[in-house]
Order: sequence, then C-alpha cells, then structure tokens
Amino acid sequence: MSDNIRKRPNMRSYALPVDPASLQLGDPLPPNDPHAISVHLPTWNDTLGWVTKDPNVLRAMKTGYPRFFMPRAVDQLGRRLMQRVGAEKDGTPMVFASKRWAEMFKDYMGEDILASGRIWGIMWDGSVDDFRDDNRVQLLWLAVVIGESKGREVSKARMFWQHTGYGISSRRAVFWLEKALFLNREPRKGGDRICNGGGGEPGWLGDGCSSARDAVQRATEDISTKIAGLLSDEDIVLGKDDKARGPRWRFLYVDTIKVLERIHDCEVTVYGCSYSDTESFERRLQNGEQFHAVFTEFTGNPLLQSPHLERLTCLRKSFQFVLLVDDTVGTAVCLNVLRHCDVVCTSLTKMFSGKCNVMGGSLGLNPKSTLYPMLKRGLYNRHQQDKDVWYWEDVLVMAENCDNFKERVEVASENALAVVELLQANTVVKEVFYPSLGNTTRYDAYKRHGAGYGFLLSITLNTHEEAVAFYNRLNVAKGPSLGTNFTLCCAYTLLAHYNELDRAAQFGVEEYLVRISVGVEERDWLLERVRGALEAAMTV
Repeated sequence: MSDNIRKRPNMRSYALPVDPASLQLGDPLPPNDPHAISVHLPTWNDTLGWVTKDPNVLRAMKTGYPRFFMPRAVDQLGRRLMQRVGAEKDGTPMVFASKRWAEMFKDYMGEDILASGRIWGIMWDGSVDDFRDDNRVQLLWLAVVIGESKGREVSKARMFWQHTGYGISSRRAVFWLEKALFLNREPRKGGDRICNGGGGEPGWLGDGCSSARDAVQRATEDISTKIAGLLSDEDIVLGKDDKARGPRWRFLYVDTIKVLERIHDCEVTVYGCSYSDTESFERRLQNGEQFHAVFTEFTGNPLLQSPHLERLTCLRKSFQFVLLVDDTVGTAVCLNVLRHCDVVCTSLTKMFSGKCNVMGGSLGLNPKSTLYPMLKRGLYNRHQQDKDVWYWEDVLVMAENCDNFKERVEVASENALAVVELLQANTVVKEVFYPSLGNTTRYDAYKRHGAGYGFLLSITLNTHEEAVAFYNRLNVAKGPSLGTNFTLCCAYTLLAHYNELDRAAQFGVEEYLVRISVGVEERDWLLERVRGALEAAMTV
C-alpha cells in the first residue's frame, strides 16, 4: 500500500442495515432500534403531514426525534407515575431528571396549570417526597399539566420539552418501567443485584457494584478525553475541567433562538452571515448597545455558510461579550475554532455518535479566553447541580458509538464532495450549498490540515415540483436529525420552519430546500441513488 493511500476501517457495519425502500412511514431510524432518535418520512407529503399534525401520519409514528416527539416509554412511565401520586387521569405528565430543570418548568408554566400546583419527587422505592425537601435525593421529578391534550397549556409544556431538551431519555424510562418494583414489573431473573450504576438509579449488575460504577466513570472520562483532544491544538490544550458532557445540546437553528427568547426571556437579534450583517452588528456595539453573548454556527445549518469569525473574535475582545460557536456541522475533525471564541458547543447526538440512538452534548472552554475564569466557575457550578442527569446507560452507549469518529467524518466528507460534484453537473439543480463552493476563504482559514468540507449539504431545484420529485425518489433514509453514519435526507424547511416560512426565506432558506446528511456507505451505492432522484426530477 502506498503512503498516500489512507487505510480505512471497515465502514459497512456503520451503514443502514436494510434497504431504505423497504421502510414504511413512521419506522424508526435506525430500524428496529427501541431507542432510535429519527423516524422515516419517505415522501414530501409525509413530512407535510407530520408538521400539520395529520392524524393518519401521527398514528403511523412509532418514534420521532425526542425533543419533538416524546418517546413512547417516557410517556408510559409518566402515566404510571401519575397513578402513583394520584394526579388527575386526564393530565399530561412531564418527567425530569433534575430538580433544577423541574423548577424551571414550574416557573415557566405557573403553578395554576400544574396538578396540585406542585412537582413530585419520586424515589426508587416508589415513595413520594416533598419537592422542597433537600435532605433526600429524589431520582425523578414529575409535573402534571392540567388541560386537554391539544389545549394551549399542553402545547406550552411541550414547547418547553422541545426547546430545552430537559426530558428524560427513553433508556431511563425503560429501566424504571422494567426494574422498579413499585411499578409492578418483575425484576430480571438470575441472581443479579441492585447497586448504583453511576447516574443515580440503581443498576442490575452481575459483576459487582464498584466495577459497574468504574465502567461508567471510565466511559465518561473517555468521552471527555476524546472531545478535549479534538478541540485542542499545539497551543491550546484542554484539561478535564474545561469541558462538560450531558444530555443537553445548543444548536443555532430555530430552537437555539427560541430557548433564549421563550425559556430564558432574552432579547434576541438574528443576523445573517453577510459582511453587511456583521457591520450592522458592529455599529450597534459602537453606539453603546451591550450584548451578553453571540451564538453562531460554523458551518451553518442548512446553508453551510461560514460567519465572519475573525471579525467577531476581534469584537468580542473589544466589547466583552461571550462568543459561542456550534461546530456540530463542521466538526472538530475538519475545523479548529476554539482559539477564536470563548466556548465551543457540539451536539454529540450527531456524527460524534453517528448511530442515531443516543442523545448528548458538550461544551469546551477556551483556556486562553479573558472570560475563561468566569465561564469555568459557571460551568463547574452548573455541573454540580446537574451532574447525574446524563443517564448512565446513555453514557455507555455514547462511549461505544464514538469509536472511529475521525475516520467516519473523513469518509462521509469524501462521499459528500462526490455527491456535490454530481449535483452541480445537473441542470435541474438550482443551487448546491456546501462549504467547498464559491469563496472558501472563511472556511479554509479554520480548516485543519488535510481535512475535508464536512458531511452536510443542501440543494434547491428549479421548481417546487422537481424538488418534491427528487425527494420522493431519493432511496435513502429520510427524517429529522443529521450526522448519522447512514445517509439521511429531510425536507428541512418544512420540518424546522413550517410556521415561519417567511422568516426563513428572509435568510435564504427556501421552502422547498432539501438537506442531505451524507453517510459512510459505499460511494457507488450512494451516487446511484442520487442519480435516480435527479432522473425523477428531470421527468416532472
């Protein structure tokens, strides 16, 4: 093998295990996984039916992206806990793993629309503790929203669940349903004993408690070490206290904006990536306006644009605001942005995991930032409050999934570039959005040596009919999320901005935009499917 040919791990095991053509509306992605976090929407009308709450489409949904679709097991656990505390049968349960998160929910909703005006702390043995008593450690917190399932109060509660991501995971719910004796389930046979698994709940472990706790701790440290290594370079090296892991994620598409506005009551201004937008922001700073923080993505979703990070870096030093960059799409494999900001946030749910069956997020602090001491104290205090919220089984799954992260990003990036070249050569395609196209100066300034341009791309076609035909014919998995080992396509604008299409259009996000998260499949397999979709579009 010549030196210039990189040896790759076998990627076949990372691809979708079935032909996407055999999947039905509402099937989990990946198929047959009880903790899948995406769901198959094979046609454009299926996506439209989902966002418009078409009863036929909703009935077909076996799962969904957890912030937009409460996992069935979580809802079932909530209703069993409602029975335990004697709450109203027609209420809607909301279950949290953190007391602070539950308090935030209570403040957001108001006591008058919660059953009994309170939140219940549920112990592992089934006892119900007073929510205000800090002398005992509750493991779950239950709030019950009064009102009709389609009423304004329930819609507001689900908005909190969606924007914050503070709900419990499906694995935690299944564990309680199957193992908590008070929920009338039989424990697993075989002499296993209960001990603490590392994240709060007891764990069913046959090899001793200490070894199980050690395994979870090692998995947590392994994830942290991997993230720190990815973000570091020859001048900036992250220590173990400069990052945090957990079940939350910050993402500057619609929900980052809304969690700031609706949950934290912040005044938010949204800018595009053009130079004139950056100048407009700078003028406001020079005129004396104060901003606490600037959130941006590198690269952006879904238009794959790169902000004027160099200019924002200069402004942050002059005007002392916190600059946070989400590198989920670009990834730390391709880009080095930490030295140019105060905080890098990443959705571990996406390509870091790749398997589309576990949620997580991380924050990395720039140790050379002038704001570093303040941010580190805040990060430490928050971690102390929420240190057990990332469920221990999810930690173990994430630690296993993140193997070969760098290699998977490299293969997916090479595949994406091949897809881009194919799309560009076809006249039915109006525009392709990808970081390698046009003026790449902004991206290349932060690109790591030898790295590619990432796995995500978006396209628009000449007509709405062609876009629908392309989407319907593209024989890959289709549904919410991105950064999966298998190629995943979605009608992005419908999913993310259906109720604000005009606002999205102001920033260049057209209604009929198609986003493709390219996976690690064999390239010929992938290109054949893209060609088929293009042929369908050309025959409209």
